[in-house]
Amino acid sequence: MSCQDPELEAQIKAQAFTPEEAKAAGCDPITWHDGSDTAEAPVPDVISSPEPDLDHFSPTPPPSSRTPDPAISTRVDQAWARIERWLGEHASATLRKLKFPAGPEALALWEESHKRRLPDDLYASYMHHDGADGNLGDGFQLPPSYGLLELSDIDHVNSGKCQDLVMDGNREAADPEHGRWHGSLLAIGDTSTGKELFVEPRTGRVGESAWNEDLSYDGPMGWPSYLALLEALADSLERGTALRDWYPVVTPGCELRWAEEPADSAPTGCAGGPRPSPTPTPTVEPTPDKPTPEQVRASGCRPARGTPVVRTPGPEVTAQINAVWRRVERWLARKAPATYKLLPPPARPRDIAKVEAAMGLRFPDDLRASLLRHNGAGSWGFGPAPFYELMSAKYVYSDWKMLCDIVLSGSGEGVGYWWDGHLIPFAAAHDGGNLFIDTRTGKTGEYFNEEGLTFEGDVVWPSYLALLKATARSLETGRPIRGWRPTVRKGELDWESTR
Repeated sequence: MSCQDPELEAQIKAQAFTPEEAKAAGCDPITWHDGSDTAEAPVPDVISSPEPDLDHFSPTPPPSSRTPDPAISTRVDQAWARIERWLGEHASATLRKLKFPAGPEALALWEESHKRRLPDDLYASYMHHDGADGNLGDGFQLPPSYGLLELSDIDHVNSGKCQDLVMDGNREAADPEHGRWHGSLLAIGDTSTGKELFVEPRTGRVGESAWNEDLSYDGPMGWPSYLALLEALADSLERGTALRDWYPVVTPGCELRWAEEPADSAPTGCAGGPRPSPTPTPTVEPTPDKPTPEQVRASGCRPARGTPVVRTPGPEVTAQINAVWRRVERWLARKAPATYKLLPPPARPRDIAKVEAAMGLRFPDDLRASLLRHNGAGSWGFGPAPFYELMSAKYVYSDWKMLCDIVLSGSGEGVGYWWDGHLIPFAAAHDGGNLFIDTRTGKTGEYFNEEGLTFEGDVVWPSYLALLKATARSLETGRPIRGWRPTVRKGELDWESTR
């Protein structure tokens, strides 16, 4: 990769942790890959958990579950019972947003795959609720506005925090006691603005983390244990007293929030039960009809398995894509270095071929050439406005397959307006949507899980290349792209609305 700033690239590589230092910090190490052009500078890629191969694997027996300390479990059970009872009486909308338990199998799998145990109070809490609905669990908030994260979010948060830690190369920052992060920490809450609530597993203490700041265990939300936090939370709700600096209040929509002053009064009509059972009875929710063979064929979601064929994009398209990427790389390196660091190396042509064969589709040359430049953009990385990140080749397939499986799990009536197997997702949003290329027209469109497919309006571009060019032009000029202007926050590219 080249951004015409070799000094910056050399600095990034020189300051990053060595593999040994990364592992000592509890984080995945970095490997340095040469780009497809050997004259270009090396491209960093943070190694994450291996992605599943596209080939079929035989299932392995699940790991055995364990029982946390009975005394701790009992206290966690009692704390959650008090919290749930109060929510049912005063803030039922929040009660219904608490998710169902993680389950002993999921907890055992997490501990087995990470080769370490969760603290018993956190383990027991996940057996009550695996986080909450909303963006980063904000359906249930710990004071002042930490959304309750689910089990899988531990890895999501840790990946981003570790990536910053390893790339910055600050050895003193990799200290779970006095540093800025450590890979052993377990995120339990997130504000979505760069602040996390976490559990330090060796001592069980609860602390706070903020971007570019040292960890804090003695701040407003520092606690000797997660259990102590839950019990104090239950006390605050039942008594109406402050939890450290914040009072529980209920919104007109019957949701729990936290404020610096107690509320004068509470809304009425906010009593209610928990969310419905996850196992509906046939009389309540009848099993939908299966799609007909004609609907399955029309969906494009069950193609005949073909042989992977490695294809090379045309030289003219490749030249145009590389030219646009050089503009993007140059701008990111100078203006948004945190986003620049996330750019991964090229996809392997064989991987693209396997994805095409599995999907029964042929990628347009502009998308293929882009993947051969950068295999996506990394987690929370570069992407089109307003909040998309480019997908890797395997992410394209996994998202396509998931949506195809969903649309064919019902009666098949959603084919064509909720999802369609002839579409190639290429950019993901963290709210349940994506941008796609329609292989029948070459145009882009948008998918959102609550609304389905959009084939017209601001989300439509004549091609992937046209969208990438417009994005690069917006970065360089600062002019909005269909109502969204590029901005930089803490070294990361963001988009702000001009409407």
